[in-house]
Amino acid sequence: MTYKEENGKLQNELTEKNNNAYKWINPIFRGERDSQTQLFNKKTVINKIEKHLIESLNKDFIGNHSFLLIDIDNLKRINETCGHIYGDIVLETFAAYLAQSIEEEDIIGRIDGDGFVVIHNNIKSQDDIFYIAETICSLVREKLPGLKADVKLTVSIGISIFPKDGTTYEELFQKADIALNKAKISGKDKFVLYNSELNSNIFEGEMEQKRNKKKKKQNYEDILDAEKRLLNYTFDILSEDNSVEVSINKIFTEIGKFYNLSRITIFEDETINQKARVSYEWLNDGISPCILIPETDSLSQQYKSIFTNNSIYYFDDITKVDINPELKQLYEQMGIKSFVQCAIYDSNQFIGTINFEDCERTRIWPKSLLNTLLIITKVVSNYILQLRNKEELNNEIFFTQAMLNNQKLSNYAIKAGTYELLYVSEYTEKLFPNVKLGELCYNAIFGRSKPCAACPLNGLDHANKRYSVEAYNKKLGAWLSTTASTVDMPNGQKMNLLCSSDVTGFMERVKSKDNLTGLLTLSKFEAEAMKLIASSKEFQYAIVYSDFDKFKYINDEWGYSIGNDILKFYAEKISKHLYPMELFCRISGDIFVCLLLYKNKEEILDRIKIIFQAINQDYRTYFPKINPIIISGIYFMTKEDKVLSIAMDKANMARKRLKGFHKSTLSIYDENLHKTITKEKMIENRMHTALTSHEFIVYMQPKIELRSLNITGAEALVRWKTRNGEIMNPSEFIPIFEKNGFILELDFYVYEEAFKMLRRWLDMGKNPVIISVNVSRLHIDDDLFIQKLEYLIRKYNLPTNLIEIEITESIFLNGLDRLKRFLGNLREKGFLISIDDFGSGFSSLNLLKTLPVDILKLDKDFLTYDVMDDKDKIVIANIINLAKGLGLKVISEGVETLDQARFLKENHCDMVQGYFFYKPMPMEELEKLLF
Repeated sequence: MTYKEENGKLQNELTEKNNNAYKWINPIFRGERDSQTQLFNKKTVINKIEKHLIESLNKDFIGNHSFLLIDIDNLKRINETCGHIYGDIVLETFAAYLAQSIEEEDIIGRIDGDGFVVIHNNIKSQDDIFYIAETICSLVREKLPGLKADVKLTVSIGISIFPKDGTTYEELFQKADIALNKAKISGKDKFVLYNSELNSNIFEGEMEQKRNKKKKKQNYEDILDAEKRLLNYTFDILSEDNSVEVSINKIFTEIGKFYNLSRITIFEDETINQKARVSYEWLNDGISPCILIPETDSLSQQYKSIFTNNSIYYFDDITKVDINPELKQLYEQMGIKSFVQCAIYDSNQFIGTINFEDCERTRIWPKSLLNTLLIITKVVSNYILQLRNKEELNNEIFFTQAMLNNQKLSNYAIKAGTYELLYVSEYTEKLFPNVKLGELCYNAIFGRSKPCAACPLNGLDHANKRYSVEAYNKKLGAWLSTTASTVDMPNGQKMNLLCSSDVTGFMERVKSKDNLTGLLTLSKFEAEAMKLIASSKEFQYAIVYSDFDKFKYINDEWGYSIGNDILKFYAEKISKHLYPMELFCRISGDIFVCLLLYKNKEEILDRIKIIFQAINQDYRTYFPKINPIIISGIYFMTKEDKVLSIAMDKANMARKRLKGFHKSTLSIYDENLHKTITKEKMIENRMHTALTSHEFIVYMQPKIELRSLNITGAEALVRWKTRNGEIMNPSEFIPIFEKNGFILELDFYVYEEAFKMLRRWLDMGKNPVIISVNVSRLHIDDDLFIQKLEYLIRKYNLPTNLIEIEITESIFLNGLDRLKRFLGNLREKGFLISIDDFGSGFSSLNLLKTLPVDILKLDKDFLTYDVMDDKDKIVIANIINLAKGLGLKVISEGVETLDQARFLKENHCDMVQGYFFYKPMPMEELEKLLF
């Protein structure tokens, strides 16, 4: 077997071993890993071992852990004899086998080039230690054969014992290192357990002398060999057929690893705006990316007077260098302790630097090393400049030719504002043999006597420099997708470029039927709809965008089979009501869209209402226990509507306005709705700035105990005080935030403000009242909600029994089991739980006995009128009685009259909240009331 074949075999074996050995590594913690072996890197493994040893001591651990220091013998000789690639394979394969040979609770890591450390937990006897060490030694002898007969792969192991030989990483490492040196001196391929006899001064002196001698020899050989080896490697890499990124990364990796650098970076000035940027960067394990130089300064300005005549600048210790204060501050922010910069020139013009940085230690840069780095900089920078210029030229030629010669593209140019043809591509001439320059495009290409209604030029303006449309070309009998753009010619004249592609084949290949309902798919619907709209002369079209209200609830409660039956039933019924030249499709899930003909809006609205009334009647007959509710948005298309997707979006916007409401199932997109949506967009555009600017203000509405008429609690509410001083009603922005998800950020802002207030009261020695905060339905689906809430509790050191969590009754539809777990977890941590808006229409009284709640809050709609009739009183009295029987406290909100308060007190309601007592007020005013 050849060297190349053997390498390939080992690479395949390594891949399989790595997949098995490291499949348990969580991608989140990849930053803790050594990039080559995927074991813990030096910093991480030391931290984990120290933490583990401390935990063992704190737990009064009475057993022992073994500390194994492992070194691969003769790795330098392996690299020199068989090459660095094979040396890397040896390291990675050994690491993979080592990871497989230890227990999951053991700790393993790579601490230097050929050194590894293992903590084996809770050893029972000395035999256990020897068994593990011998297993590792045997593994190397048997599993890692050399490529050449004179290369023997072995490891040496030094062992120390916790806590006998030490209780810290450093103590155990020193003892294990002494044992490892003994194993090396004794012939390698051995393991030695530390004992006090190894620690004699004579032995230590001998070992230190040998280590120093070996180290000096190694350093001398490395210095002599570095320039030749690195330069040869650099030329070899640059001669390979790699991308710039791959080549530079290989070279920087070799340099960085060989000299143990922290970071190698190429800074360049951009050609056009002369702003500094990082074009390439290599980072050693645990090193952060560099900090960009401020955008306002180019590298030329920053480094104007830095470089000496030989184009190199360096310092051994940043603390001892007198340089530009701004640069020094930048270096310190980047964590640099020692540094070499080599300038990059293009035709004697400074354009950047290659930086070689050490963030771990100060160092002395030998002259030979500086020469090597300078030569490598010149070679690499010249390669980058030449290759970049060549690539840019080749790319420009390639893409230009590809665009002009692509057989599916028809390209032509017209004089702006005239439709006069200035240029046609070769393929355009093949499609339209008689076309001539100077003719009008709509006549020569589309066979029309006037400009096309669906021309993409109609969509070009100051905001849109590029616009696309799809239209049917009668002359070709095909669908064309055409994109228009505006460009300036060299003579200053403006022209429009148009590129058309035949999309007929694609549209025909699109699957046309929905598997569940047999209706058109969206792609087929759009294709057919564009044909109908383009050919319709007498009639106009309306888009009806529909779905089922809370269809997820139907699936959850009745099962997907019943849900599918409801969808198929709807598809069948609507299809029977369609006229010729009308279309119907299922977009996805429970969402459908219709294209209906109309002459006047009143007639089509009556027709739509009749259709849905008939379907609802059928649903009550065939699905009496479910009663599905269909909500729809309508958009009436006009002759000016050229893009179907925009018309569908408008119908969908109208549909979304009905989500969560039950008084209407039909919404029309009109000017009022457009204004509403525009206002919502303005609110959304302002919300993040408003939060950071503290425009949201937390108000408190007191809760009154009816028995004593004392304030015993308060509810945290939010108001938006805009920049002009106006207070925006929560009903204007809370529903929008619940739809777009911003409520998650706003809620935690309210929580923190309320918690700050409680902390201040406690620090003042006051006796705080319970503060209730609202939880949106979106929080239920956030797995980290409770952790984030606990973080705030810990931050302000608050007892959880001062916090009441108010869950809106409508959340019950989000999934009852998940809600139970959510509330149960909160209650276990000591929070009070209340159901807000009880009786607003979603809940079942039967749920009260299953949900872990403490307080029932009656919805304010129970007290809509100043004078309650007998039916209202009976309902309220019975709900209070039921809740009290279940051990719940009851609070009623919306109390605005004395009669209401008296009635609630007579029926044993615990607390009330409303304008009769107190309106919502700033937190400072509540504090004055209480204290």
